[in-house]
Amino acid sequence: MNDVNSTIDVRVLEYQANKLQELISEVHNCCKDRFAHEAKAFKMPQAELRCLMLFEGHKYLTGIEIAGMLEVAKSRATVIIENLEKKGFVQRSPDPNDARVKLINLTQKGQRKVREIEEFMFSLHQQLLGQIDPAQRAGVINALETLRSSMESVKALLA
Repeated sequence: MNDVNSTIDVRVLEYQANKLQELISEVHNCCKDRFAHEAKAFKMPQAELRCLMLFEGHKYLTGIEIAGMLEVAKSRATVIIENLEKKGFVQRSPDPNDARVKLINLTQKGQRKVREIEEFMFSLHQQLLGQIDPAQRAGVINALETLRSSMESVKALLA
């Protein structure tokens, strides 16, 4: 009897693991589509939008920090920063502690653009919640928090 139950448990776990993988892939694709829609809506490349959003909670960032946060080469980050600077969204200034380093910060125009992007994203998330039965919303959010925690735990084990 234990062998039968063990076999059933393994099959259930395999099914659930496959289903989880499939759902995560589908959610990931939906997120990629959202990023593409956002870029089109704001008439900006996705990399520039992502870069602007990095400044949340930061007064200044360096090119190396931006490259690391975007997970791109420093040369790619430099191009993104230069494009944002040409559009008036960021400005560079010398670091008072190290003349070799440039500090990048949002201009007022950049701050307005970030608020606009945040409002757009908030509206999308409200629309998303509107598709979920109000009685199920807390459960969905709790499940996502559990998933995120589990993903962080597995990531820590891989490090």
